[in-house]
Order: sequence, then C-alpha cells, then structure tokens
Amino acid sequence: MEQKNVINFYNNVFNPKLNLNNIHAEKLWNKTLVGKKKSLSEKKHSQNKKKNTAFLNVNTEELKRRLNFLNQKSQIKILKYNSIVHASIESYLRMSKYIGKIISLSDFFFPMFEEKLENYRLPKELKYLAIIESNLNPVVTSKAGAKGIWQFMPETGKIYNLDINHLYDERNDPIKSTEAACRYLKFLYRKIGNWEFVLAAYNAGPGTVDKILQRSKNRKNFWELWEFFPKETQNYIPKFIAINYVMNYHKEHNIYKYSSSPYKYKYKETILIPIKEKISLKFYAYNLNISYQDLILLNPQYLVDLIPSGNKLRLPKNKIFILKNKERFFSKKIHKN
Repeated sequence: MEQKNVINFYNNVFNPKLNLNNIHAEKLWNKTLVGKKKSLSEKKHSQNKKKNTAFLNVNTEELKRRLNFLNQKSQIKILKYNSIVHASIESYLRMSKYIGKIISLSDFFFPMFEEKLENYRLPKELKYLAIIESNLNPVVTSKAGAKGIWQFMPETGKIYNLDINHLYDERNDPIKSTEAACRYLKFLYRKIGNWEFVLAAYNAGPGTVDKILQRSKNRKNFWELWEFFPKETQNYIPKFIAINYVMNYHKEHNIYKYSSSPYKYKYKETILIPIKEKISLKFYAYNLNISYQDLILLNPQYLVDLIPSGNKLRLPKNKIFILKNKERFFSKKIHKN
C-alpha cells in the first residue's frame, strides 16, 4: 500500500468534518468585557433550547458546578467557567456523532496516553489535548505541515527523536509521538510553570507565549492576556476545558459511543515485536491471519508496505503463538526474498 493510499484509508476511517474555530470567541469576550446582562452563549442557549434539548439541557449554574467539580479533581486547575468556555462546550455538544466517534476511539488511545502521562508524572487530563490536535487521527496532516496524533512539526519531531523518512514517519506512531509529546509538555511546564500558558505554547509555540508574557509582566493569567494571543490560541484553552467537560459528562447530554471502534483490539491486547529483516505488512497479515487493515491501523507509522529491518511491528497478543509456530518459515521466506 503506497503512502497516498494509507492516508486515504485513515481519512475514510476517521473523517471528522468539523471546525471548532467558528465559535466567535472575540465577540464573546467583548460581550463579557462590556458587562452585558446576558452572554451570547446564554442567548444562543435559549434560542436553541427546543431544537437541541437533548444536548444543550444544562443551565449556567449547573455547568459552573460541574466544571468546579472537575477542577477540584484536576491537577492542572484551569477548568473554570466563563462565557467563552460555555460557548465552546455548546459547540461540542451540537456534534453528538463526532463526540460519539471520539469516545469510541478513546477506548484504544486513552489507556496508552494515561500510562505514558503517568510515567512522566504529568496530569492525565492532558490526554484530551490529542482530541483538539488531531481528532485522535494518527495520520492527519495540518496545512502547516504538523502531523500525527500530537501534531508535531518536522523540526520539533526530530528534536524529540521522531524519525521521518520516505518509509516511515514516527510522528504517526501513537506511542512514540505520545512519549515525545510528554517530554515536550514536561519541558514547557519546567520553562513556563503555568498550565494555561503551557497549553498556549503547545499551540502557538513557546516563543509567542514568551513575547506576550514579557510585554505584559503585570498580568499572569491567560484570560487577562487573551486578546494578545492568535485567534487559534484564543480558542485553544476554551476547547481544552470544553472537551474535558464533554468527555466526562457526555452521558448527561444523551451522547454515547458511536457504533464500534475501527480498532478491533485494545491497546493492552497488543504487543511490539522486533523486525530483524525487511518484510511487507501484507506478508505478516496473510501468515498471521489478521486483516491487513487492522495491521495498518495498529502500525500507522509505515508509509509504504514495507517494514525496514531494525524496526518494530505492533501485533495482537493472540497472534504471537502463530508467529512463534511460523518463525522458521518466516526466516526462510525472508531470506529467499
């Protein structure tokens, strides 16, 4: 399978057509600054109450209470209410099918994210960043060239030891890119020491945050400096708070897992094996009696149907006994090729 076909395959599997940057955060913030009696989000809520009762049936006080509860449990302490956050939550709640798909995909990714975050002593809530970054699509590429589930640019990826070549791109590797994201987030927190600004730096770059902080030394709160950030970053923190809320309270809004996950195996039901000689994914799929598509899903870092020697392949654990039984055959077949 060529690189283009691999990407098309993933796009067909994930394909979340959405744009959460259209919540008009600037207008909302201006409404808040001038002290209107009723925020824009509250007006929208009342206008759409009948139309979206199943998804928007939460009043402001209840939303504040739930966010306060999440914030008390949180290690990062930034899950606080304002009208921009409220609007972002409503934006997510309107996309019930999308949230349902994300919940389904999270069954595979979140246990691994949590394991890696714990290893690096980072807050587990940071797993939700991957939803904002990539919709949990391990091969998505941004217009700017960022790639993978954690959206690494090539330069940053290489700094964190993610190999990129014509055969494979480790930014697409969910595990290696998650470890890289953990190291990067750890670096940002040591440098900045404030989780709101860490998330802003992950989105806009640490240089942008440094400049804003230097010229506004008396204001140390993200919301006080909100107007100075790029529009995408202005939306980034509200979206992070919103997705935290939605992933914890989706059932209260009658949103549930959407159909079945494209992943037939859970993360803990898979294992990495070393590849001593170059070999094709199709060869493994055929001989281990596993769907070729399932194998691609478990190994999205490979851009072509070839695993170079010295690399690793993720397989379901229940296929390992077949591998051991056929190991000699594999070795002979590889050397013949």
